[in-house]
Amino acid sequence: MSIFYNLLTLLQAAIAVASARDRSMPMFFIGLWNRVGRMRTRLEKLLVLWRAGMLPLPRERASRAGEPRDGRVKTITMPSNHGWLLPRVRDAAKFGAMLEAMLTQEEIVRFLDEVPAARRIVGVLKRMLIVPPGKPVPTMQRAEVWPPPAWQEAGMHLGPTGRLEWN
Repeated sequence: MSIFYNLLTLLQAAIAVASARDRSMPMFFIGLWNRVGRMRTRLEKLLVLWRAGMLPLPRERASRAGEPRDGRVKTITMPSNHGWLLPRVRDAAKFGAMLEAMLTQEEIVRFLDEVPAARRIVGVLKRMLIVPPGKPVPTMQRAEVWPPPAWQEAGMHLGPTGRLEWN
């Protein structure tokens, strides 16, 4: 049985729909869609290994803080506040509710307790989709795009009746 696969596949579909509706930030939506796909793949792989009892031992890594990031591809930075996906993707609230319900299942609780890598991924998902009680749902400030700057330079504006007029 696939647990996270269905939820994250549907979330990717909702991101694709939001991307088609809002064409102002295509690279953001492409990066987000890819990120959710990587989360889905990694979570399902960890779940299969955990069920089989074949999880690899955690490796110790030296801190890379302060090192230059030569040769790495610059990625799009994602917001970090709680529920930041809600104003960008209309249907994200239902996926947050599905995730909350899923996290109450006994098997998922044990899985997250025993697999720290999965706990980190699910933590990112929770931050993306769930607003804690008592906090307001975030809003997104959109840039003012009307009237276009070329119209303003030409001395054009919308009149009180909504018709295009010259200054």
